Amino acid sequence: MSGRLILGCASTGAKFTPWNHRATGDDVLDRICTGASIKAATEEIIEEAVTLYQAGVRYFHYHARNPETREQTTDNEIYQAVSSRIQRECPGMLLSFGASRNGAEVRERVAQFGEWERVSQCALPLHLGGAHFVTIQAAVELQVICEIERKFGPISPDMVSSRAFADIIEQNVPSDNEESASLQTHSTSNGADYGRTSPRVQFLVYSEAVKRRRQLGLLHEIEWVQLDRSYAMARYAIEHPQIRLGDSGQLNITLLFGFSPRLPFPHTYAEFKAVVDLAKRLEYDLDDPETRTRRVTISVGAAVLPQQAEEHFLPLDIDPEGRAVCALRRMAAYAAQPDSGVDILRVGMEDTPYIVNEAGRVVEGENADLVAIARDEIRRHGVDLETNTDVVERRMRIDMLREQVAGEQRDPSQRFTHLADARVLVPQP
Repeated sequence: MSGRLILGCASTGAKFTPWNHRATGDDVLDRICTGASIKAATEEIIEEAVTLYQAGVRYFHYHARNPETREQTTDNEIYQAVSSRIQRECPGMLLSFGASRNGAEVRERVAQFGEWERVSQCALPLHLGGAHFVTIQAAVELQVICEIERKFGPISPDMVSSRAFADIIEQNVPSDNEESASLQTHSTSNGADYGRTSPRVQFLVYSEAVKRRRQLGLLHEIEWVQLDRSYAMARYAIEHPQIRLGDSGQLNITLLFGFSPRLPFPHTYAEFKAVVDLAKRLEYDLDDPETRTRRVTISVGAAVLPQQAEEHFLPLDIDPEGRAVCALRRMAAYAAQPDSGVDILRVGMEDTPYIVNEAGRVVEGENADLVAIARDEIRRHGVDLETNTDVVERRMRIDMLREQVAGEQRDPSQRFTHLADARVLVPQP
């Protein structure tokens, strides 16, 4: 870590929508879980993004929503409108789009147009309203790994780091067997429901998404939501010859602590650091564990439901005074440690759309409130925000990719030659 943290905001997200929550009668909880405070209209989102930018935010993660229903949408015109305005009004802001979208409107579009509809925004060029990053791996893609577990037995991080897993990658052929993509997560009533899909379809979509990002000279990003499975899926995508995730030399991994029982929220710095260190193993290939093949940057977030917030309001193990802190403050404190390995501290309404007050009670809040809390906590630990856009771009390897693509454009004979062994067969309509 450079001594400074890039502050990121996950502004909207997938879980907290009106359709995804069953009313409980608790007015505060119901407003939080239906996303009542989450911006949906483009003008509101831009206004908020400008406020966050002025507060030091340099990474903006966004899931488009239908402004009328407030549900997730696959309408790429909304993504493009938000991206174009933020690029113009917040110079140097890194943009990230969420890709594993779900919800009633998303499922209708997927049923109509196919699984690619779920991630189609990853193919938008940056200058036409795309994003530097798109989180192409989350719950739905783990169907590939769930099938591997059924075929080959339980997996563990040590097994995934071994030659045995390389053999499995070589042997495994994803099947057409449709399974429910609703995996065990901490979520709202319908927030973990991705419908039915097959491992083969997910493999093809993942492969195509990586190829499109590569062709556009844009960055790769994945989210971890189930520790062992997420690590296995990332390793699978890196090593598989038809995907080769991160072969540009860069990969950003967002660790969503508390998203599921398989990636629990840490109560000690040692627990937190063990997950970061595991993600960093992906800088090395299985066949050459001594040579750093890619730079893995790390983003961390606290994905804790409001119903679980109070159980995580505990003394901070690295604080001399033993202050009781909420999940957001704990995540900020851990990220601010000099050996944390973290590049981006991600906060926002996608992950923890509420505030925990000094008494440990959940109250409503907005993205600007969460950013202010995160800034306060990291400064308690002697760390400030990295807001210099040139430094941010170098740290996240945007400058490297820009130079790479420019070089290919200057020499057309070399353009995309590195795709020769990454062809993907996608069913044609």
